[in-house]
Amino acid sequence: MMSLLQFIIMISAVVFILFGLDLYKRKKMNVLHFLVFFIGGGMVIVFSLNQSLLDQFGTYFGVARGADLLVYVSLILLFYFYIEVLNKHTKDKFQLTRLISQTAIDQWYMECKDQIASRHNIDRKDDFVFNIRVYNEESEVVSSVIDEIIDAWFRKIVLISDGSSILQTLINKQKQYSDKMIVVLSHTINRWGGAANQTGYNFIKKYGDELKIKWFVGFDSDGQMDVKDMDTFLKYIDADQKLWLDLENKKHDLYLGSRFVKGGTWENMPAMRKIILLIATLVTRIFYGAKITDPHGGYRVISLSALRKFVITADGMHYANELNEQIKKHHMKYEEVPVHIRYTEYSLTKWQKNSNSLKLASEMIYKKIFFR
Repeated sequence: MMSLLQFIIMISAVVFILFGLDLYKRKKMNVLHFLVFFIGGGMVIVFSLNQSLLDQFGTYFGVARGADLLVYVSLILLFYFYIEVLNKHTKDKFQLTRLISQTAIDQWYMECKDQIASRHNIDRKDDFVFNIRVYNEESEVVSSVIDEIIDAWFRKIVLISDGSSILQTLINKQKQYSDKMIVVLSHTINRWGGAANQTGYNFIKKYGDELKIKWFVGFDSDGQMDVKDMDTFLKYIDADQKLWLDLENKKHDLYLGSRFVKGGTWENMPAMRKIILLIATLVTRIFYGAKITDPHGGYRVISLSALRKFVITADGMHYANELNEQIKKHHMKYEEVPVHIRYTEYSLTKWQKNSNSLKLASEMIYKKIFFR
């Protein structure tokens, strides 16, 4: 007589097979699905009717009891299904971010495209556009960052309001500097740092020629970065351009700001942050083969041609790992430039938890190994 456990196992196997039939009807069946749902389900039905056969099968895997083998296989299948569900959830997030990002870009362009056509470059600083993601910063801080950039005679800024509560502040700054090219792209809901940068990258990749820019500048809205470091970037670019006249293969695609190269400095950096950044540097070299001393620095100057090779998909801060990976993938030539990062009392009060580094590491491993 069939026991209750045998009956439950058999019903579970039948449900597995029905899942497999549903996948087949939706034309989403692959070889692994066939093995798991049909062959695996059939074997479970046979084993549930004859436990001694299950025990004999288990001995081939060094398991004393066949029931233990079912437990181990079930755990593996649970992990597999978890990864499948996680992949589906991740892809859905990508689609949502892509929709919100494209909507923000299209909305601004339709309303303000005439502004682009009417602009003319005055000097070489108009070759640069600053990309700044904004999410619920203090109005005074963001305003100060924008003022510093304008005071340094840079006249093109793309601000991405990532569902921010201070969108009106950005619009007011746009009106204040109506003679400058200040673009405000607004996400209807918050999608995090990587998604906001994705919007800025995609906008500039698409309309960079119309904006008459040659260089993209990654910049933060919290006041940690110093626009005076752009003088250093300009010196490196000028030196590189002169060298390129003789040796074309020496021209760099991008310049990465670093606190950890000679001449780079920082103020008030917490000790734990230094440790995390050193670990991040090591992990970047192991996983992506990129010898970058400050992989999550954020202060970057990228040529428009190189920018168009980058594809950002991550919503969160994993986007920095995506950039590092693609630098290696596309064999981009880069040079690290010393920068000065200032950790102010304000920026430290909104400091990200150190535990977020574990989340970033787990996301990196997942994207590198399991995501398809």
